[in-house]
Amino acid sequence: MQTIIKTGLAMSAAVLAVAGSAFGQTTVPLAQDYMSSGFFRSDFLRGEEMDSGRSVHRTTSPVISGVTGETTYFGFDFDWASLGGSVPGATLRVETVANGFFPDPDPSNPAEISVHTLTADPLLVVDQSLPDGPGSWLDFRDTQIIPGSIISTTTVDGLDVFEWDVTAVVNDWIANGDANFAFTVGMSALLDPEEAAVGFVNSSFAGLDPSLVTAEIVVVPAPASLMALGGIAAFVGRRRR
Repeated sequence: MQTIIKTGLAMSAAVLAVAGSAFGQTTVPLAQDYMSSGFFRSDFLRGEEMDSGRSVHRTTSPVISGVTGETTYFGFDFDWASLGGSVPGATLRVETVANGFFPDPDPSNPAEISVHTLTADPLLVVDQSLPDGPGSWLDFRDTQIIPGSIISTTTVDGLDVFEWDVTAVVNDWIANGDANFAFTVGMSALLDPEEAAVGFVNSSFAGLDPSLVTAEIVVVPAPASLMALGGIAAFVGRRRR
């Protein structure tokens, strides 16, 4: 199911986030981030130590400047079952930075950036030396980064921290555990009607500014925690009266 987010999280999600900050909100840090690109001529899936000199991962339209576009992947290593069951909200957060090659999005030229759920881990199934064909980065992108795998879309209109609703995929990870080994999402500009490109913070950049927000998933607590919050609020109200 696809959700388009234009101006931020819904009010209900905001309420949940406030409650979560006081009652067990969990922030899952990034484990690895990498990208693929038609501009690369070898090692078509690049990340970790290979990108220590690259400050940014780019996400673009499927074709940009006449070349197959670029895709960013964010992977998370976390015991999702430890959350104890499905959660009412989960948000992917990451900071956008100058992409260094294409025009950056701004209010007059925003970019529609989507997050995709994956059925496989790119690092396990992609032969990084293949330029195309079965098992290549291109084959993976063309079968995984598709409209049917979009879980939410956010309008990016500058260089800032942006958020995507990833509740659906997080609950899938919680429910399926090891059966869903791709604790990874892909980013695209698949729904943007024009050519678009954004830069995301590369966590493996040797000169990374620690003030920048690398990708993370913020999970608000399960309903039981929110019920506890409501009970405490009611108790405080009675005490005040």
